Amino acid sequence: MNLDIAGRKAMVCGASQGIGRACAELLAKEGAKLVLVARNEAKLAATADAIRAEYGVDVDIVAADLARQEGRAHVLAYCNDPDILIHNGGWPETDGDFREWTHANWQQALDAMMLAPIELITGVVEGMASRKFGRIVAITSRFVKEPQLELSLSVCPRLGLTGFMSGLAREMAPHNVTLNTALPGIIATDTQYQYGRDLAAASGKSFEEIWKERSSTNAAKRFAEPSEFASLCAYLCSAQAGFITGQNILCDGGGYPGTF
Repeated sequence: MNLDIAGRKAMVCGASQGIGRACAELLAKEGAKLVLVARNEAKLAATADAIRAEYGVDVDIVAADLARQEGRAHVLAYCNDPDILIHNGGWPETDGDFREWTHANWQQALDAMMLAPIELITGVVEGMASRKFGRIVAITSRFVKEPQLELSLSVCPRLGLTGFMSGLAREMAPHNVTLNTALPGIIATDTQYQYGRDLAAASGKSFEEIWKERSSTNAAKRFAEPSEFASLCAYLCSAQAGFITGQNILCDGGGYPGTF
């Protein structure tokens, strides 16, 4: 399918690797001009070079930490007029016992996973509305649909973001601006491979055993490739997806056990 986004400007956050990079590559394949955002400038530059060479599109980069207000301001000062925004953010390092979480832990989580995307969305959405085209996708987590207490530092800010986007989606729908969240399950990224190695080292099991155990947590019995999840995000950014808004769409291999 031709997504009809050739020549559109797309800002992709967390774009130097993994899901973010896969999203950037698919948008580039469709002819979109890219503004790639991530913290590591060297990785970002290498990704941009590879995408330019492969797809022949314009690619700009902005190195910034979106968890910090000055990082968000820097990105918006560089680019406040994208037609497409994909926010793919980080997550807090602290997990475990909620009784031990401090105000600083909560603030860090809110900055990274709720306030960062809200500030970026607020900075670009009015321009999208004035141009009568906008596609905003926030990548969150399947645990938004199935919260677990030990993951609350991740889940709670993302639930807040979901509420904000749901309300704004209805405000912006008459202007051909859509806002949706995409909820990944387990994706075979470098981060997941490293997490598997860490679990193997801590448990005494082999990496292969850990990978198989984690693969069994969904109906498909496997990890998704980054491109599979990125394909969902790319479609939500398409001209054809203008009637899909305010939705929270799972891509988790049948891992979520509910109906709604």
